[in-house]
Amino acid sequence: MHPNRLQNFNILVIDDEFLIQNLVRCVLQNLGFTNITLANNGRKAQDLILNQRFDIIITDWRMDDLDGIDVINFVRKSRNSDYYKTPIIMLTGNTEDYYVKTAIDAGINAYLIKPFTAAELVKRIRAVIEFPGDFIISKTFTGPDRRHYIEPPPEGLDRRRKNRRKTA
Repeated sequence: MHPNRLQNFNILVIDDEFLIQNLVRCVLQNLGFTNITLANNGRKAQDLILNQRFDIIITDWRMDDLDGIDVINFVRKSRNSDYYKTPIIMLTGNTEDYYVKTAIDAGINAYLIKPFTAAELVKRIRAVIEFPGDFIISKTFTGPDRRHYIEPPPEGLDRRRKNRRKTA
């Protein structure tokens, strides 16, 4: 990710914990992002989304008024423009499989569990920017293609393929 390119991104961070907001903002600023908007609840996030274009949304799950799934549904079901394709990273303390599946079914691009490291957050951000993948729109689902693989095959598989071609 080239820092000059990141200055053009508008990022929305939604979390009701001030400490998490600031931590995420610091990581984003260190990467080179400059246009970072913070929201401390889902209702404020919806108002911001209606009035401003964001390139990436990072949202907590549990908030008092509207939760992260409500925000994701709001974005994914908005068909007024390509805005419904905005990459969304779920940043949450929910670790159980049920929550991960629910977030995936809602249409997230990446899932990150609290507590997290800066390196883990950077990895998710790089993935949604550098490997956006296909987007699915159907009657029952709107979101990134679940079959999208972010990481390349392990080096060992590539090495075996190269060796097989040389000997064949």
